[in-house]
Amino acid sequence: MAVKISNQKKWRTWKAFVLFFIAAVWIIVGSILSGYIGIWGTILTQAGLLGTAIVACLINKTPLKEVFPMKKITVRDFFGAVFMWLGGLGIGLSSVYAMGILMPDVYEVVSGGLDGLFSSTTMILALITVAFLPPICEEAITRGAILSNLRGLKRDWVIILIVGLMFGALHMDPIRFINTAVLGSICAFLVVKRNNILLASLVHFLNNFLTGGLGIILALFSNDSASQAVDAAETSVSLQQGLASTMVMFFLAPVLLVLGAHLIKRQKEISEGLEKKTKLGAKLAVAIVLSVAILAGGIVLNFKYNPAVQEAMDQAVQTAVMIR
Repeated sequence: MAVKISNQKKWRTWKAFVLFFIAAVWIIVGSILSGYIGIWGTILTQAGLLGTAIVACLINKTPLKEVFPMKKITVRDFFGAVFMWLGGLGIGLSSVYAMGILMPDVYEVVSGGLDGLFSSTTMILALITVAFLPPICEEAITRGAILSNLRGLKRDWVIILIVGLMFGALHMDPIRFINTAVLGSICAFLVVKRNNILLASLVHFLNNFLTGGLGIILALFSNDSASQAVDAAETSVSLQQGLASTMVMFFLAPVLLVLGAHLIKRQKEISEGLEKKTKLGAKLAVAIVLSVAILAGGIVLNFKYNPAVQEAMDQAVQTAVMIR
């Protein structure tokens, strides 16, 4: 059950939605500023989110260490967080490709946004903005101040769901909404269960560095500065291939989520009746069935949309015919 802070009465559920509104305004203002001053608008936005979280603590007269709880990360917690992140990453990336297929025009706009934002930025500044600031500033406002207002709720899953949906909505990106909502829910789960915001920051950093930071590094070191136009048909095929490949690569996502959650939860909490006791074997059985279904779907899509796979299958068929 979510740990309550010393003066929980000052942290009310409705205040979480007020903070969400303030954060949304900050982000909108930051996006406008980015059109004039580039990446510095994003940096100011992140600073504003952190400042809003700290001001909320001062207004409610609550120690920062309670709103932003930090503890030593154990080996068990580390692997639990990483497993959950990997599972969520598979689901999130698949959702991005799926939403891109449904809204190809919006996908083109979103995918070109980051390129324009960081095109004239040094690698170090770009990495700081993408990989280092959000795990501090966004975690402070969402898994810190906003989540603290929800700690009074009795159901952990309600807290996790609300924070996850808010995190997805704050990115104001329909293509990445499910992706960011999943990440936000996982981070909220870690804070609710272990009362350690460092775990959420760790997952947030890993996600942003892998999905954003590496892309920036590759783009900044690329010698090809000319933009290549890609028609809608090619984009659609590329998205379909991406979805198929991601489903195959991350088909174990449900299993990783179950194992990660099991490591994060403590047996003592389950035995004391703080949550319903469900055997790990039963959860894994369901996860394995889902994983097999994802793998099968990914293989079918690969056969349909991946030219390399189709060519390999054709060669295999021809070889089999020749052997006969």
